[in-house]
Amino acid sequence: MGLIQIEGMEFYAYHGHFKEERIVGNRFLIDIGIKTNTEKAESSDKIDDALNYQKMYKIIKQEMQKKSHLLEHIGKRILDALYDNFTGI
Repeated sequence: MGLIQIEGMEFYAYHGHFKEERIVGNRFLIDIGIKTNTEKAESSDKIDDALNYQKMYKIIKQEMQKKSHLLEHIGKRILDALYDNFTGI
């Protein structure tokens, strides 16, 4: 089992409870840690056997572009999208 961490992803997005927050926007920083089985990639040294970090970043970016009132809602959407797109995490 391995832990893959991506830290310091920065997005400008339009989230918030107040209307002004969703108009003006704000800078959001995201760190994520994913537990996954890395044994196959460790042995094969092939990128196809590893977790695709670029795809993971793109999924998070897509979810951040959708406006939300609560950060908790965004967090759940991100996790749901990652679980839908990656097996074994």
